Amino acid sequence: MVSTEHESPIQIIRDSPAVIAQLLRAAFDIDISDDIDVRTASEDFTQIAPTAYRADNVVEICERGSPERRIGVVAETQRAVDPKKRHSWPLYLTGLFARLECPSYLVVICPGSRVAAWAREPITIGHPGFALVPLVLGPGTGPLVTSTDQAAQMPEMTVIAALANVTPPTEESLEITHAALATIENAQHENGHLYTDMVLKVLPAAAKKILEEFVTTGTADYKFTSDFALRNQERGRAEGIAIGEAKSVLMILAARELTVSDEARERIMSCQDLDTLEVWVNRAMTVDSVEALFG
Repeated sequence: MVSTEHESPIQIIRDSPAVIAQLLRAAFDIDISDDIDVRTASEDFTQIAPTAYRADNVVEICERGSPERRIGVVAETQRAVDPKKRHSWPLYLTGLFARLECPSYLVVICPGSRVAAWAREPITIGHPGFALVPLVLGPGTGPLVTSTDQAAQMPEMTVIAALANVTPPTEESLEITHAALATIENAQHENGHLYTDMVLKVLPAAAKKILEEFVTTGTADYKFTSDFALRNQERGRAEGIAIGEAKSVLMILAARELTVSDEARERIMSCQDLDTLEVWVNRAMTVDSVEALFG
C-alpha cells in the first residue's frame, strides 16, 4: 500500500507541476526558460508485453503558448532500497523520451540518506556507454532555499525540499519551511492545510514542536491567517492548561509527601483531558496513596 509519506511530494507536484522546473534549476543546474507552460502528463508506460509500468508522476514542459514539448520529467518518490527500480527507471525514462521526442529527466525524491546514496548510483544495462544516473533530491542535495523571502517566492519547492530532508530540520530551516507553508495557506490553496500536516507528519518530535510553535505564533513577516492556525492556537492553549493542571496535581502530592513513581508522573503529565485532571486535583488533596488517585 502506498503511504502518505510516499505520496506527499508527488501530490504537491500534481497540484503545482511548475515546481518541477524550479527543482531542475535549483537542485540540478538545468537551464530552463521562465517563459514556459508546465502540465502533468500520463504516468503509464505500457509495453506490447502484458506487463504495465506506472511512474509516480510525469510532467511535460512546453514553451508558453506552444503545444511542442521541450522537456519531459519522470518524478518518483523512493523511501526504501528496491533493486527492481533499477530495471523500471530506465524504462520510464526511455519510454518518455520515445513518446515526447525531447530531452527527458528522472527525478527521484529520497528522504533517507542511505536510500538517496543508493539511488544516486549509476544504472548500467550492459550497452557500452549507456548509464543512467538519477537526479536525486534528498539529504546531500541542498540547501535549495536559504531565506524566508525565497520560501515565499517558491513555497511548493520549499515544502518538497522539507519532505525530502534536503537540509536537517534546524530552527532556522523550520522557520523557512513555516514561511512557505504560511504563504501557501494564506493564498487559500485548497490543499494548504494538507501540506502543513504532511510536513508535521514526517518531522521528528523535537522539530515538530518547533514548527508547531511557528504555526501557532507566526514569525515577524509570515503568519497563518486561516482557521488552521486558529485551531492550532486553541489546541496550544488547551495543552497549556492541561500541563498546568497536571503540575498542580504533582505539587499537591509532593506537599502531602506522597511518593510518585516515574510511571505515575508520566501518566499525570501526559494527560490532556481537563475533566480527568480536575478530578485528580481534587483527589490529590485527600488520597492516602498515588494509586488511589487513579481509582
